[in-house]
Amino acid sequence: MVRCFLIFMLGLISAGCFAVDDNKARSSCAEISLNELYSSYKIFDVVKYGGGWTTEASAKDRIGKEIIVERETFKVRDFVISNPSYELSCYPLLKEGEVAVNRWSNFYGFGSNRTSIKVMHVYDEDDVADEPSINLELVNGQLWEMYDGWIYKMKPL
Repeated sequence: MVRCFLIFMLGLISAGCFAVDDNKARSSCAEISLNELYSSYKIFDVVKYGGGWTTEASAKDRIGKEIIVERETFKVRDFVISNPSYELSCYPLLKEGEVAVNRWSNFYGFGSNRTSIKVMHVYDEDDVADEPSINLELVNGQLWEMYDGWIYKMKPL
């Protein structure tokens, strides 16, 4: 029993040695302006990336739904933020063997041809610093939301 516990603890400690703190690694995305991103978007594709409670039919029902990213309002699903705050961050791609705190879509094999991971963090006024209400990846002019095992791909209207 003690031996199993020691092996478990050593596994946890060694896994922590390879973890990367994304907050230290991220930087601002100087080449992107929030003004370029303010728009209405439409979900045009959904892709399964992991487990979750959302059924395929339910995920695909969201195709064609509108998402709003504006200065005064952010809306996705039934989730609405009045007077949101936005922050753009770029994360470097991880080297083999590194494990990130945040798992972006490239971790699951999607959008792996990027040079960095560009993310728009959306905050409600009640959110704690560094804990946004939602994160959206910016990929080739699209927004990607990872939600309950599905990637929802959105393009501007």
